[in-house]
Amino acid sequence: MTKTITNISPLNNDPNYRVIYVNGVSVITLPLSTTERLNLAIDQVWTDELSSQIKSIEEIEDARTIAVNLISRKAWGVKELATRLIKRGVDPAVATLATEQLEADGWLNDFAYACARIRDWTRHEPASRYWLLRKLEERELAKEVSNLAIEEELGHNSEQDAATRLAVLRLAKVTSGDEATIRRKVISALSRRGFTTDVGAEALRRAQAKNA
Repeated sequence: MTKTITNISPLNNDPNYRVIYVNGVSVITLPLSTTERLNLAIDQVWTDELSSQIKSIEEIEDARTIAVNLISRKAWGVKELATRLIKRGVDPAVATLATEQLEADGWLNDFAYACARIRDWTRHEPASRYWLLRKLEERELAKEVSNLAIEEELGHNSEQDAATRLAVLRLAKVTSGDEATIRRKVISALSRRGFTTDVGAEALRRAQAKNA
């Protein structure tokens, strides 16, 4: 027997939703936006293909709802948020579609997100470009986006100058110890922030000269 949409009625307690009746039986409740997107209408044939399409849209809408809730709490990168949705049990393909739609709608912006993370990570202590790139990759940001953000935030600063500023900060925290111990602690701190040994050694020399 052919299945046909026999009625589309507003949900009693929410006019933004529609109850879809097929052959006189309520089969699904959808957001009004979804019914309009699919051009659902009375007397339309209810096919398996249409049912599957609606199910996919529902899954994406559910994923968007979870994603928007997460975005309301903190900033996210596009792929990073998709990964979190997958961990929440969302199908990978659905998670990708939902986050890509959020990006297209302006909810997500990887470049702005990367710039914000760089500012956060370097607010108290400088870091090398290599260290920042690795940190951004951990957030699943594309390398090209990360490099653009690093250039945007640090383009006017040289790696050596950044290392020297960090050496000055760290040297001020070393209140005791012989020369070898002081050197080891400061160079180690510079290394943890991604600066090479050569850059770190020069930074320490410059920092000590400023304190002389």
